[in-house]
Amino acid sequence: MTSRELIRWSRLHERRAHRLPALVVPAVVGGLLAAWVAWRSSAGLAAASHAWLAGAVVAYGVAFLRVPFHVYWRADAPLLAQLPIEGRPLLDAALVRCAGAAAATTLAVAIGLVPLALAPAGGAVDGAALIARHLAFAGALGVASALLVPAVTVGAAAMVVHGSAALHTATALAGAPAREVAARPVEGGQAPASPSAILGALPGFAATFVLAGAIAVAPWLVGGDAPAPAVLGAIAAVSVAAVIAARAGASVMAQVLRDVSALDRQRLATLEIQPPTAIERLIGGLIGAAALPYHKDARLMRRRFPMAFALGAMVFLVLVIVGLVRPDDPTPWLTVAIGAAASYGLVLAGRLRRPPIELERLSATLPLTATASARAKRAWMLGWWIVFAGAPGVFAAVRQAEPGRGLVLVAAATLLMIVAGALAH
Repeated sequence: MTSRELIRWSRLHERRAHRLPALVVPAVVGGLLAAWVAWRSSAGLAAASHAWLAGAVVAYGVAFLRVPFHVYWRADAPLLAQLPIEGRPLLDAALVRCAGAAAATTLAVAIGLVPLALAPAGGAVDGAALIARHLAFAGALGVASALLVPAVTVGAAAMVVHGSAALHTATALAGAPAREVAARPVEGGQAPASPSAILGALPGFAATFVLAGAIAVAPWLVGGDAPAPAVLGAIAAVSVAAVIAARAGASVMAQVLRDVSALDRQRLATLEIQPPTAIERLIGGLIGAAALPYHKDARLMRRRFPMAFALGAMVFLVLVIVGLVRPDDPTPWLTVAIGAAASYGLVLAGRLRRPPIELERLSATLPLTATASARAKRAWMLGWWIVFAGAPGVFAAVRQAEPGRGLVLVAAATLLMIVAGALAH
């Protein structure tokens, strides 16, 4: 099967599976972003640009985190891995899916620019030049979402395939060889890195690098002197080079789908579960009888949902940068980052209560009370939120120039923390 044929069949499958037209979601998201920008425009053109920038960073952050689900964490990945399809068509079809998602995200953030286009002239950059700068910014992030992050994602999977014998481990779920590998001593006393962590960490690192570089030159959007054209051009050039390199090694893609599909089954099992981290041990020591179910939840969540920690690290980085840079208008960044963390916390709270994290019939046979189990899940949720959003949010708020503003933001962060904890109960 050629790339063209597989792409055609993939598009036909997506059209049959999706009930909503492809443009509905970008239009809705873009409309919400435009409303947010229009509301902030009452404080000036710079405030509106900052609001758009914060919304664009969140939109592209979500797009970056969704890339592995377009490449190999898909429902049809096990089926595709069993078909006689070469690696190049599989990779090309994945790149087309990533490009479509990147185009939808870029369309949404472009719709969010409408209030800026209609705003009165003012500032160092006016009219068409202002819109052109914002579109160039969005275009560079769109290219990274369509090319760079998919290439890094495939590279991470290739590392797992060639470096950790994921398929052998996954197919030995019930036998002694898997336990022998897990129990084998490692130099320095450290347990081997989880393949699931590699699959999530490398794309997350690439996404963080791109977003951090883009945020650093954001003053250019409203007339600043930041070297934005060079940085944005470098992001686009590296993205093109990365996808060329990925296509040159596309022969590994069929093995990637097969091994990652097997690894996904392994993530449902109890092999190579890493011990609790220092923070998890600290929290476990504070919750008494709930420590045992908490450690179980913490280990399984870390293994089964590595994206929770990739997204948490991104929120943490944004809030720390806001605290260090101390922008003139931190409200959009703090609102979006803390709000996104609180909203994603609701998703994680639901995952804590569903298989494979919680098996109610099995838990009922263990000497664990319902109170201890609920306390363990509440402790995990609060720990995640405090580490990744609450603590850096307070740091960012306190670092603001105006003491009154800092106190208000600290109070808001604390209130969100309490709400998240209550919802996780």
